Amino acid sequence: MIKRAGLTVLAFVIVALASYSDLLTAKRRNYTAQEENGIPQSIAQEMAVLERILNESPGDPAALFSLAMDEATVRERTKAIDLLEQMSLAHSGLDPRPPAGRPFRPLEDDPRFRALVAKIEKENPPVIHSTRAFVLKERDLAPEGIAYDPVDRKFYISSVSKRKIVSVSEGGILTDFKRPGQDGLGQTLGMKVDAKRRFLWVVSDSSAPGGAAGESSISSGPDEHYGVFQYDLRTGALRFKHLLPAGSGGFLNDVALASTGEGFVTNSGTGEVFRLSPDRDGVELFLPANTVPQANGIVVSSNDRVLFVAGWLGVARVDIASRQVKMLSKPRQISDAGLDGMYFYKRTLVGIQNPDLHPGRVMRYYLNSEMDHIKRAEVLESYNPVFEVPTTGTQVGDSLYFMANTQDDKLTAKGEMPPPSSLQDIIILKLKL
Repeated sequence: MIKRAGLTVLAFVIVALASYSDLLTAKRRNYTAQEENGIPQSIAQEMAVLERILNESPGDPAALFSLAMDEATVRERTKAIDLLEQMSLAHSGLDPRPPAGRPFRPLEDDPRFRALVAKIEKENPPVIHSTRAFVLKERDLAPEGIAYDPVDRKFYISSVSKRKIVSVSEGGILTDFKRPGQDGLGQTLGMKVDAKRRFLWVVSDSSAPGGAAGESSISSGPDEHYGVFQYDLRTGALRFKHLLPAGSGGFLNDVALASTGEGFVTNSGTGEVFRLSPDRDGVELFLPANTVPQANGIVVSSNDRVLFVAGWLGVARVDIASRQVKMLSKPRQISDAGLDGMYFYKRTLVGIQNPDLHPGRVMRYYLNSEMDHIKRAEVLESYNPVFEVPTTGTQVGDSLYFMANTQDDKLTAKGEMPPPSSLQDIIILKLKL
């Protein structure tokens, strides 16, 4: 077993090199600043971070995979394949076949790359246990978040491209819960239902004209799009806008709720986590910048004591009372990196692992009694032929309902989708846990 050195090592490295928010934003905007060796500055910084991580945790499959993507990005194809071959020795099931690892597309015709992918996929045959729950005919919705209300028996689904929220009844009837831009909604992402209090929480990211998808504008005043919107499901009324402070950067992603009604939201661009009250607006900084790089999926344990935050290379465990943070330790062959939606179920974590680490799979991680170590992992779903960027899901009893083919990879830099005629119906799958 290789025990990771801990999240603080990664955070200190990143702080020493550059603000992680600036690093990620630079990559997203495709800055062309060059170093003397011809490598874009943001890529060079990330490669330095990954090399230091690998010095601390040799053979970490997610770090090797990410470093290989950077090498492929700067056209070092031989180095990229060398790293992927090292990665495969962990037998973690990570698969660079597109759409995973988009920088690897130029390698698809390389015999070594094809042989590597064939070997990985032979070791990891498809696992398909899900059934089709319902279909969304609004093909250009670009959904990101989904939540279920057990009281009204409705699903709520967010839309990046249309800046709205839709509801789906038991009969599969889709209606707008909130119209495009209503209440100042930006691009809507992660969402959760508080069934006890009848609240719907929705992440809203800035969609200012001229900004790239998922990037917030930075201004001297509050950005009225940028925060977590809280709705009363009884009336549909907006209760609060939990807006980020003026000048905040990064991009908000997913939200989790404790049984107390308290919320937590991730900022993927800055590595921050914010805490939200159900009874007043505003946000409280819970974890500072760079604590969980690329913080994405987030969930609270059933006893309300532990917050799990999915990050760049693994899942961070956060003691809510003390705010102590550590990475989950795990055997080398287990990868908990790059989880989008993440859910807590009977002392296990269920996560949707999508590009850039795999064409798409749903994983289940079994935790020890202290919930700081992954004992074993189980593939619940993988290589489903309908997958096209599965993102998030929602628990309904003992099942996970999740979006199989969001097609979010087709979003333009302005957050728009191509014509519906070039897209597929959006499929929601049901998976027994």
